Amino acid sequence: MLQEGYLLGERYEILERIGSGGMAYVYKARDIKLNRYVAIKVLRKENYDDEKFVRKFMAEAEATARLTHPNIVSIYDSAYTDGVHYIVMELAEGMTLKKYIRRYGRLSARETVDIAIQIARGLEAAHEHRIVHRDIKPQNIMVSDSGKVKITDFGIAKAATGDTISSATMGSVHYLSPEQAKGGYVDNRTDIYSLGITMYEMATGRVPYDGENSVAIALMHIKNEMIPPRDYYPDIPESLQRIILKCTSKMLISRYQNASELIRDLENVFTSPDGNYVFLEDGQEDESPTIKRDQAEIERIKRSLAGDAGDELDGGRDHQLNNSSNPNGEDEEDREDDDRSRAKMQGVIRIVAILAGALLAGLVIYVIGSGLSGIGPSRNEDKTGTEAPVEVTTEASTEASQGIEVPDVLGLTRKKASRRIEEAGLAVRCLYAKGCSEKDKGLVVLAQSPEGGDRADKDSSVTLTLGVSENDYVNIPDLVGMKEEDAQKTLEKAGLKANIAYATSDTVEAGYVMDQNPGGGAKVARGFAVTITVSKGLEDVRVPSLYGMSQSAARRQLESVGLELGDVSSDYSGEVGINDVISQSIDPGTYVEKGTRVSIVISIGEPTTIRYEGKITIKDNPFAEDETGSVELILSQSGEEQVIYEEKTLSESDFPLSLTFEGKESGSGIVIMMVNGEKYGEYEVNLEAIAR
Repeated sequence: MLQEGYLLGERYEILERIGSGGMAYVYKARDIKLNRYVAIKVLRKENYDDEKFVRKFMAEAEATARLTHPNIVSIYDSAYTDGVHYIVMELAEGMTLKKYIRRYGRLSARETVDIAIQIARGLEAAHEHRIVHRDIKPQNIMVSDSGKVKITDFGIAKAATGDTISSATMGSVHYLSPEQAKGGYVDNRTDIYSLGITMYEMATGRVPYDGENSVAIALMHIKNEMIPPRDYYPDIPESLQRIILKCTSKMLISRYQNASELIRDLENVFTSPDGNYVFLEDGQEDESPTIKRDQAEIERIKRSLAGDAGDELDGGRDHQLNNSSNPNGEDEEDREDDDRSRAKMQGVIRIVAILAGALLAGLVIYVIGSGLSGIGPSRNEDKTGTEAPVEVTTEASTEASQGIEVPDVLGLTRKKASRRIEEAGLAVRCLYAKGCSEKDKGLVVLAQSPEGGDRADKDSSVTLTLGVSENDYVNIPDLVGMKEEDAQKTLEKAGLKANIAYATSDTVEAGYVMDQNPGGGAKVARGFAVTITVSKGLEDVRVPSLYGMSQSAARRQLESVGLELGDVSSDYSGEVGINDVISQSIDPGTYVEKGTRVSIVISIGEPTTIRYEGKITIKDNPFAEDETGSVELILSQSGEEQVIYEEKTLSESDFPLSLTFEGKESGSGIVIMMVNGEKYGEYEVNLEAIAR
């Protein structure tokens, strides 16, 4: 982990850690060059030896760097410096859509549509750049306090080249498309399916498919029909339900073919609530490969969900087709179809190669002909040998048409920068970084617009952003091996502070520095507190803080000071990432004997919220033929009542009346039916506790 005040890449000042996950930590930082706040995702060091992790981590930056859209978190930079893999991105304020749903429950239809349109617009921009996200889910959607929505975490996104992707790369199985579950063809319609599942959860407060394990849920996406959202909540507009069902069709061809079509229909939800404009095909079936759902396929999905289905970034279509073959010979017909397809493709490739060869030969002949035509009289001479007129472009006319080249003045003082710009025939406009003003001395140019090397019209302005120079940042001296008092004096002389920690050592004499953080040579702001670890010799061991570390990192940290990892238990927590330490059995800073076991508690994520669900079917019909009236259903539990259904106009044809509803507790209750304001009957019900 990085400390507050650390200057990463000599540019990004770490302010605080704002999140963590199984792959990376996320920090809030300040870009001192552009004076803006950013988010920096830093790969956990325990994953550095895993090439797949590093490749997947950097793929996020590569996939998103060229995307600029209000509904997509922007990527600014990515690098490996100071021994750290990191990505610099826009700092998106707010909370994840998952946390938003957990906090406020199911969303209103209007809020569901508004958020879905913003997500779809972000996907529209990504798909136009042939980028498929592949992991759309509420956990990867940020919602600000103002309602602004941004898509984040393109960690498994990939250019839409027609390749397949193994199930090992998919995100949460609850939002998985059927083609992802089977390792089939993945394109922009895969994102539309996952968005449909996300809309379902926003509108109902639950996911459509849930089971005992990830394999069971994946199979549900492949073969089970979902319960329509209005079966749970009749107040959901029919138009919104039809849109969700179209997004989540198991047939690729039956879904929206692009995000633009989806946006158009979402914009009409409230103008045409009956949804007749949304076309749904009857008898939808999954047309993608691997139709059979035998034991062999279930075993393949198990391996795929466990991460054994192949390289998530390099898997190709041929690889996936080979993996889907049944070793018992049950898919021989499928393999023959694949062979015929490959034979056709090879024929197409041969034709393309012949055409390319012909085109290349023609190009060579043209080039040779052009060269031979240059032998003899110049094209600027007429037949009599008199030189023909030649158009002359002077330097002055070029400058007038292309503008003046802007000098590069980054790092110069205001006086020097202004002089260079004015000598070039341009004007100067100054802005000041936060905390700086015109009265401050020693300010230098942190940014300029237009940038150095660009061209600008004569007498136009160059805007300079002035701020403190890098003289306010210093290199940390190497302190290891110094006496404690000498190390403190060295830090004070460099304008730095010292945090002193003590630890026993079998090799370093007591009173001498055995470690420091950050290490020597790192650049930090003046006044930064460097932590130096001073040897206590062969004394008791000081217990380190393990908060926020992964289990493996906590074990290494304990072993590095001569302690052992004890029992590992788990508990709910949203303060740290899943599988990170939330508490330890011995407080940090306590001195204990070497070899002492320290137990830890790791997070299993935020606690699951519970809802209480009941069902009722009322067969008693209170209306005669052609008679209508109002009906209200009231749930009574433990002396408290709540309205669970209300409709002003019902008739004989509406009965029997079936309803799924929610209460405030599990167990028995009474549903009272009121007809035209008068009590008609009572019905016993039972409610079950269900985890969201």
